[in-house]
Amino acid sequence: MARQDPQINVRIPEKTLERFKEETQKDRRTITAQVNMIIEEWLDRRAKKAVQS
Repeated sequence: MARQDPQINVRIPEKTLERFKEETQKDRRTITAQVNMIIEEWLDRRAKKAVQS
C-alpha cells in the first residue's frame, strides 16, 4: 500500500483489538493489510449479493 493512500481513524474496544492483533500475527499480516482484506471481501460479497437480487 502506498503512503499516499488516505488514512482513517477508528475506535475499537481494547479486548477486540488485542484479539485482532493475535489473529493478524497468525496470518503474518499487518493490521492495515488485514483490515483492507476484510473490507475488500465484504465489499465483494455485497456486490455479488446485489447482482443476485
